[in-house]
Amino acid sequence: MNLHRLTLTDFRNYRRCVWEPSATLSVLTGENGSGKTNFLEALSLLAPGRGLLGSPAHMLPRHGTTQWGVAAHLEREGQQFQLSTGLTEGRGRRIFLLDGERTRTMAEIARLYSCVWLTPQMERLFLEGAGSRRRFLDRLTVALLPDHTQQLMAHERSVMSRNRILLEQPDETAWLTSLEESISRHAVAITAARLHLLETLEETPFGNEAFPQTLLELHCPIATALKASPALEVEDKLRHALQQSRLQDKARKSTSIGAHRADMSLRDAMTGRQAAHSSSGQKKIMLLSIILSHAHAISRIWGQAPVILLDEPLTHLDERRRIILMDSLSALKTTTILTGTEAEPFSSIRNIAAFFHVQNGALHPA
Repeated sequence: MNLHRLTLTDFRNYRRCVWEPSATLSVLTGENGSGKTNFLEALSLLAPGRGLLGSPAHMLPRHGTTQWGVAAHLEREGQQFQLSTGLTEGRGRRIFLLDGERTRTMAEIARLYSCVWLTPQMERLFLEGAGSRRRFLDRLTVALLPDHTQQLMAHERSVMSRNRILLEQPDETAWLTSLEESISRHAVAITAARLHLLETLEETPFGNEAFPQTLLELHCPIATALKASPALEVEDKLRHALQQSRLQDKARKSTSIGAHRADMSLRDAMTGRQAAHSSSGQKKIMLLSIILSHAHAISRIWGQAPVILLDEPLTHLDERRRIILMDSLSALKTTTILTGTEAEPFSSIRNIAAFFHVQNGALHPA
């Protein structure tokens, strides 16, 4: 994936910024609060979802404004297109435009633009709730199977509707049955896609002495069932289980069965060490190993790796690992943006990367 131009309008601390990268690998440096992470967030928002920081759309306009926009001129496998997103006056939800036209589905965007990222906060993935880990897993899955976005959205809508009907109209059994059929169908499709991602990563391992192979593991009863039974049989069992759990779910005010109950973990393939039991540096190495393995897998399957956004990726890495990471990223030949407070740690790629200094919502060649 190649980015030719990015335009930010009233986004975060950027009033107006037009950036045309001169290399696939770019390094943004600057003081804390200068806008480096905001810049990465803008690129992440071109993909379906709430982006790198998970912020709601109404929180993104520059101070004193109510609208914002992010527009990009991109190229994928020789196909050039214009993709933009933003919040316009009077709308509570952001919109997407592809070559100036409203898109019909999020899958339409996901088929063209894929993006993965890593931030310092993500080192806490394995100390927090399962929701953040599922979102990480599903971002990787969408890059491999773009229709995964539609399945996730349909599943979420059905779960929310079932929760509401259980509380407000619990005697509407036909309606509940229809929603439970939808939840079961989409839950199986979502889980199958997640399992396919795991298989793909295992088939395209990225591992060396600096970044040993890391295994991504899915913890989900639906996944266990799919490994032993046909999908239709699993759907039937899920639907029956949902029907049997109506009273308990009404009391809990939530749906206790579905793809939204899955969890994931990372494990060092050689030592068996879990990410949850690893140091900050070891977590960083494991996450980077997964990102690199994923990028190589997408490149192998789709012909081009996704856009890669790494916020302060060199923290907790020694000099040897920094150099190997830089070499690995440059070999992918996809738009990759890295950030840091200082340029010196990125000196090994000075001859192949473009360097920019971020200050007061503006990028300056460095």
